[in-house]
Amino acid sequence: GPAYFQKWYGMKPTTPIISGGMNALRLPGFFANLGHGNVINTSGGGSYGHVDSPAAGAISLRQAYECWKAGADPIEWAREHREFARAFESFPGDADTLYPGWREKLGGHR
Repeated sequence: GPAYFQKWYGMKPTTPIISGGMNALRLPGFFANLGHGNVINTSGGGSYGHVDSPAAGAISLRQAYECWKAGADPIEWAREHREFARAFESFPGDADTLYPGWREKLGGHR
């Protein structure tokens, strides 16, 4: 994604807060673009929109962070992390856009 230069004129560093449509499928790319994962993540829809439960959604968000931190391929990561894998089914529009062919690559993983 695009990066914008901004002068802070002596303001102290802050922790960014991300929200607005964030879910487990978007996080690895977001962190890659940002260059770190030091954020406050308020992904209500990313948790509550998970097909299994809000708790599973929260776990999927953590698994997405761990995927990015490990430098892993998200499709391969999903094979071993059920909640993250189910995020593909929870947010199929994002899955189709970000990970074309995910259905075939994940096979019958449920």
